[in-house]
Amino acid sequence: MKKLSVIIPCYNEEKCIEHNINDIVLPCLKSKNIDFEIILVNDGSSDNTKEVITKMDNVISVTYDDNRGKGYAIRQGILASKGYYVLFMDADLSTDLKAIDVVLENIDKYDFIIGSRHLKESVIPQKQPLIRQFVGFCCRKLVNAKFGFKLKDTQCGFKAIKGDIAREMSLKTIIDRFAFDVEYLYYAKLNNYSILEFPVTWINDLSSTVKIASSSMDFLKDMSRIKSNKKEYLERKNNEK
Repeated sequence: MKKLSVIIPCYNEEKCIEHNINDIVLPCLKSKNIDFEIILVNDGSSDNTKEVITKMDNVISVTYDDNRGKGYAIRQGILASKGYYVLFMDADLSTDLKAIDVVLENIDKYDFIIGSRHLKESVIPQKQPLIRQFVGFCCRKLVNAKFGFKLKDTQCGFKAIKGDIAREMSLKTIIDRFAFDVEYLYYAKLNNYSILEFPVTWINDLSSTVKIASSSMDFLKDMSRIKSNKKEYLERKNNEK
């Protein structure tokens, strides 16, 4: 049976992470009758997240003291993984876990499987505030134009990648914060990896602490860094010639 590695980055999640894993994620995965591992990555939380996850049973905990960003956290989780496929998702479980079924159904068909909040079939019961919707719309247009994508949503927090590709990719990627999704997808595009984008049910996290202005500026800077690292992303392909 092929193992699924589930990676969840955690930043100040002491109040919900134990409940979300033990009462929702674990029962869901056990019901699928699959081999799996859950990797929780504490991204330098300032609360007691580290203490909570290191005491939890049935999980692998990865922790470090400084807050490095979601992209860095997921990269550490990938490096600690052993699965045939790696899946990462947000600690608040904003994406309905029925999306896991899509991953399992397509595990041998695609290299990358990405959830999308903006396909016609996607369901968002509670939408984001208008300013976040506008920023997100502009971001999608800019990313698709700059990187030649034809994707509806590069930033949904639910993505799965074949394990060997993910671990190879984690050694070449450089983006530590929110633009890491774009970097992964650009890497996939350059190396001709197959991508499935599918609709998800997604609930907006009203407690999000992401600062729109500063995060947007960091995102724009990181997009330029991604472009400048193109040679590294293509290194494997060049070595195969």
